[in-house]
Amino acid sequence: MAAKCKRYYWLKLKQDFFADPRIKKLRRIAGGDTYTVIFLKIMLLTLKTDGVLVYEGIENSLAMELALKLDEDDKNVEATLIYMQSMNLLQELDPHTFDIPQVRELTGSETDSAERKRRQRKREKEAKSVTLSHQSHALVTSGHKIVPTEIETEKELEIETDTEIESDSLFEKWLDEYSSGKETPPAYKAIMRKRVLEGNTDARNTFLEWKRSYLEKLQKEENEKKIQTFDYNSMVGSKINGMVIERVVTLENSNYVDLFFEDGTFHSFAKNEVYQWIHRQRKEAV
Repeated sequence: MAAKCKRYYWLKLKQDFFADPRIKKLRRIAGGDTYTVIFLKIMLLTLKTDGVLVYEGIENSLAMELALKLDEDDKNVEATLIYMQSMNLLQELDPHTFDIPQVRELTGSETDSAERKRRQRKREKEAKSVTLSHQSHALVTSGHKIVPTEIETEKELEIETDTEIESDSLFEKWLDEYSSGKETPPAYKAIMRKRVLEGNTDARNTFLEWKRSYLEKLQKEENEKKIQTFDYNSMVGSKINGMVIERVVTLENSNYVDLFFEDGTFHSFAKNEVYQWIHRQRKEAV
């Protein structure tokens, strides 16, 4: 049984975070610096749930429950929540579920295995630098020059990216499609993201199966486009079963093409059959 990887999350504050008018206004309120810290702590609390905040009913109100979790005064937490809602920094999805959209923009994460690989690459790079430094010194003193290269480092980075399922360009599309139509899409999206990234087999297989079907659909659409847009008039002068094609007639949205031959006969063929025949002929000619 494969061991599960731990995942680490962090909040990436933008350089202009404190220049945001909403944050500047918050800090100017009496006790605003305290409210700003509470706001940041609430965002940190929802990193793993993609910004979705769930009221579990442990205390009599969300403010009191957060005050307990964050070790903050409940009145200060309540004031912070009221301000967040007034500035649309906190959106109520239902009486027990809330969304903080800004969290999704500021969240970074990686697995512990990725972190180990990153540390290992750093050590290897440092070791290579020392080796290259010695080699460079030896070659320069013997009258030769060397040019350092970053090709190996780039390849290693590409390998790590390919191993991370969250780097898949279709992962976000699948999450959006999965959660669309739900009563609280951000909550469903966050829950499924967490399951996949934590290695839940059913969730992971659901995504991979969707991806396979999606890519097959794209391939089919691409093939259909090629079949419909192919210039069938280019067949004029070629032969089928020894008969020379004299004229081709086809309609843009039709699935059939009419081939007229020199002997006065014509036959109607499905475009996909004709396209496949042409493709085979060209491959054989090569």
